[in-house]
Amino acid sequence: MSDEVLQVPLHKELDALFGQHTAAGHSRALVYGVTDQDGLSHAAGFGRVDEHGGVPDADVVFPIASMTKSFIACAVLIARDQGRLSLHDPITRHVPEFVVAGGQRDVPTIEMLLGMCGGLTEDNSWVDPFINTPTEDLLAQVSKGVRLSHLPGAVFEYSNLGFTIAALALSRAVGRPLAEFVTEELLRPLGLTSTFCDTAVPDHLPRAVGYSLDPEGNWVAYPPQTSDAFLGAGGLVSTVRDLARWITWLGSAFRPERPEDDTPVLSRLSRRDLQRVRVFMPPSLTLGGIGQLRLSSSGYALGLGVATDLHRGTVVSHGGGLPGFWLYMAWHPESGHGAVVLTNGNRGNPGGLCVEALGRVLNHNQAHATTATLWPETVALRAQADSLIRQWDDSLAARIFAENIDFDRPLSQRRAELDRLVAEVGPLLDSRPSSVVSASTAADVTWSIPGERGELLCMIHLTPVEPARIQEFVVKAVPDGRPRTASSTDISLQRRFGDAYLTPAANVRVRLPGADREE
Repeated sequence: MSDEVLQVPLHKELDALFGQHTAAGHSRALVYGVTDQDGLSHAAGFGRVDEHGGVPDADVVFPIASMTKSFIACAVLIARDQGRLSLHDPITRHVPEFVVAGGQRDVPTIEMLLGMCGGLTEDNSWVDPFINTPTEDLLAQVSKGVRLSHLPGAVFEYSNLGFTIAALALSRAVGRPLAEFVTEELLRPLGLTSTFCDTAVPDHLPRAVGYSLDPEGNWVAYPPQTSDAFLGAGGLVSTVRDLARWITWLGSAFRPERPEDDTPVLSRLSRRDLQRVRVFMPPSLTLGGIGQLRLSSSGYALGLGVATDLHRGTVVSHGGGLPGFWLYMAWHPESGHGAVVLTNGNRGNPGGLCVEALGRVLNHNQAHATTATLWPETVALRAQADSLIRQWDDSLAARIFAENIDFDRPLSQRRAELDRLVAEVGPLLDSRPSSVVSASTAADVTWSIPGERGELLCMIHLTPVEPARIQEFVVKAVPDGRPRTASSTDISLQRRFGDAYLTPAANVRVRLPGADREE
């Protein structure tokens, strides 16, 4: 039998992955999309979105529930950049009705509430019946006292109430209704023409109906919900097409700048700030369905979750749920790939499918965890340091080393150590060129110099000020028969964390300055 494997097109593989959700009866309909750096690249839908048998596609409107939070947090940053508020404002500066129960004096800031570390207790079970609570009624309840389960700013705890109050602070700071500000300052300038507050959805747009299963296995429709006070926590509706545009725009702030990615809505710097972790969660080690161990490190930014995968790097995501709906979006800023899934049921795990799909896309495209584009000075000083290692020259050492090199360890000792290392693996081979092994930043690089009986692994790290010079200079001998380790291939990380550490450095793309080619 032949060992040849015929690859199934990725979009067919993903269609099969998502199609199982409705086939298993987890929801009446599902629609998903995947993205690349240019936006939506593929979408497909399964099942029925309403009583009339409508087929879901990328333009059917779904409530997006807590995925709303990233839009509201983005609007807060717009107001901040306009000088209307500060993230460090105590919430009582804008919402004096907010009273901490028990007489506690610490009051959370707007940033803490948006970052889910305001100290309020988790409230997902409590909030659903109150989506349409009038703002005045909610404030009357809040003024009686809000109970804190942690000190503000201390730990992660998901609070819809806290986010709602932060959204109200935004509205008061800009002097406009929340729906109006978000729509006019964010949604329409970004071209999100099918994203609305749930009280203002045009009648002509196709809308998904939410369903649950009764005890006899029949789909029962939920009446559509509208929000009032809790608009900021979960009151937007959108489509796969608009959400694909949204996550592509947010992720583009981490990639090299392109004219088509930029808008006057919010700067690249502020978009990165939106996706910066405010509070970290405890690391977790989980066992997958077929026995794989998965170590994850995660935290919460502003209305977004951020997770670090040890091989693929950073993934940003958020889910949402309302009676009759489960929804999820996730993206990999480094590569531009992302996925969105919208369902009209409350069964199964569409979020897990979304993450699985993104993982398959990243694997298919061999996505890197990150990219280190070396400074021109890093390239030049690496060549000079390579020459110095092969043939010591005091005048060259004086030119390329910063003052701390000799201060930290006299050059005479460094030269003697080099002679010992070369003797261990050498002589060094002029016939075989040096090669880059890894880099962590634009200012450092690790490379290999081959010898007759092994190799030298060398690292330089440049100074942060002009003129750029070498502030760290490390050389290690790796004799034949001794394998490279994770810590030896990225010496700059090894210097910081020691020999025992896990790192995505092996999957870092090293790029030369001003060139598309990689080392």
